[in-house]
Amino acid sequence: MRIIIIEDNTDDAALLHRQLKKAQLNKHIKTLSDGGEALSYITDERFATEDLAAIFLDLHLPKVTGLQLLETIRSEERLMSVPVIVMTSSNSPEELERCRELGVACFVSKPLTFSSFAKAFADTFHARRSRLYSDNPRNSTA
Repeated sequence: MRIIIIEDNTDDAALLHRQLKKAQLNKHIKTLSDGGEALSYITDERFATEDLAAIFLDLHLPKVTGLQLLETIRSEERLMSVPVIVMTSSNSPEELERCRELGVACFVSKPLTFSSFAKAFADTFHARRSRLYSDNPRNSTA
């Protein structure tokens, strides 16, 4: 399972890499540093076969904004259920509301800290695991 980090700030990307390494997920990370590069990657046919665990997405990226990427991600059938964790320093109610409408798993405020990342990571994967468990017919009590 691959994790994609779409982040133009090298310090924030490095922090994410360190935290994912602690979670033993660092062998499966793809890092993209601008929106144009990310758009090309996620719309490439070769990418369609990858099994994604999560996408960490900065909203303020060069070339293509994070919000535009999020709209593209949610328009791709194979990506609709992939958790997207938005990393932002934005306090724009319009941006945040649009992210919620597009089904963002959670938000992490910048500057990133270990505790904010850890909470977002745990919340996202705990919620996903709970959904997978409740959606499995073998787990039904009926």
